[in-house]
Amino acid sequence: MGFKLGTNPLEIKDHCRARLGKYLVQAISVLPSINKVIILDMGCGTGVPTIILSKRFKGSIYAVDTNEDAINVLKQKISSSHLIHRIFAIQRSVYDLTFTPNYFDIILAEGLFNIIGFEEGLKLTNRFIKENGYVIVHDECTNQKGKEGIIKKLGFKLIHSFMLDEQVWWNDYYQCLEKKINSLGMNITATLFKNEISEINRFKEQPWLFRSMYYVLIRQPKQPS
Repeated sequence: MGFKLGTNPLEIKDHCRARLGKYLVQAISVLPSINKVIILDMGCGTGVPTIILSKRFKGSIYAVDTNEDAINVLKQKISSSHLIHRIFAIQRSVYDLTFTPNYFDIILAEGLFNIIGFEEGLKLTNRFIKENGYVIVHDECTNQKGKEGIIKKLGFKLIHSFMLDEQVWWNDYYQCLEKKINSLGMNITATLFKNEISEINRFKEQPWLFRSMYYVLIRQPKQPS
């Protein structure tokens, strides 16, 4: 990938992103134990949430992302953690998934719906989640009433939700990211971390826009027509 050791933006963001893992743990803590669970991690990135899921649940995890570099980072984690028989990293668009319908017990979407839209994302999960299966969504904190309507319309029930406010995002992510970037020196950061520096500046200007929500949903049985 052409980066010197310790200057890869993906790896540095991955390090800071891990500090937010406790909130995913909080979200999945409401789920029951499921024997031989099958999980789909949609938009897995470098796999910080994927590894957390592997520690909480025994079973198989299919982790999907379009970013080749991120998938390669995840594959290294899978290998070093001896999880090659449990986690399957797939570089592919979520629109091109060919899994059997109603295949997964749990689906995680960490940030994916920010990109493709809440309703579009939930429709995708609806193709693959089992009846009485669980969907965990981490999304931007906007249009709460509208999202609750979409959840109900698509046959899900909201069983738990909580917000990560701007203080959480600063303390557990952006402060870490800023310190890591600043420690590398201007010659490196000006080129490699242009996007990350811009994002940090946007956060400082309008921190309330970075609030996010976790939603934990259950797919209700389909009513006979």
